[in-house]
Amino acid sequence: MYHFVWIPKYRHKVFVEPYREAMKAIIHKIGYDYDFDIQALEIPEDHIHMAIKGEPKVAPSHVMQVIKSISAREFFKLYPEIKK
Repeated sequence: MYHFVWIPKYRHKVFVEPYREAMKAIIHKIGYDYDFDIQALEIPEDHIHMAIKGEPKVAPSHVMQVIKSISAREFFKLYPEIKK
């Protein structure tokens, strides 16, 4: 079981509605696509908490790399105005 917490750049409060629900959907889709068992996912305004149950053969750093890179790419594709 892994517990991950990460923040947006400069801890900006970007995860307000509708961005929060979009990010949750993106992360759940990544979990489904890569067989990550997401036990809990909470997104306050300025960070993301996630608990994942994973196989010991998959490194936690690899799990985080996959989730962060794909979620950022998909999120900015949906909402390019957030980059500003």
